[in-house]
Amino acid sequence: MEKLSALVSDFDDTLFFNKSALISAAKDLYETLLKGNEEEDYKTFNDLEITIGEGKIPNGFSKKWKNELYTLAYVKYNNKLSPNEPFINYLKDAVKQGNELIVLSARGEEFRKETEELLSKYGLDYSKVILPANHEFKDEEWKLLEVKKLSEMYDHLVLFEDKEENIRHIIRNLKPENIEFYLVDHSILTYITK
Repeated sequence: MEKLSALVSDFDDTLFFNKSALISAAKDLYETLLKGNEEEDYKTFNDLEITIGEGKIPNGFSKKWKNELYTLAYVKYNNKLSPNEPFINYLKDAVKQGNELIVLSARGEEFRKETEELLSKYGLDYSKVILPANHEFKDEEWKLLEVKKLSEMYDHLVLFEDKEENIRHIIRNLKPENIEFYLVDHSILTYITK
């Protein structure tokens, strides 16, 4: 039986930009912590201030508050995720030409409903959405395992990701022959060679 080819796309900062949602969530969480009775350390407030200013979560951000932040961003502020319309249109055209679309995101199974609603809202015809059921692995390790499974199921994959370090991690550890890699930076796709 012949295997198919598939387009595999990350979600956050690839299909949709989450900066506005993260900033709103960080402001919300910052205010909650200021008003609360819990004693929080300087680093937590500093990390939230960085997120408010840059729309990014800094390295070393407390896992507890990171989970809270993502939950606020992906549920309460889901409407602030903005579509990467040029890339979404590119994928829509590719699907119309017979390609299968798989969304591979480390955002977590707990956000499946919100994830699928956004994909449907913007008319993305996907075959499946793969999300981790738990967060026992680092994002790049989990993606490596999932891409390995997909590479065994399909003759050819085209992977779209916004983090070059994730692409390099997969290339180093998988040494894939049947995968093309593209770094997505807004509407610019950059082919990453092995």
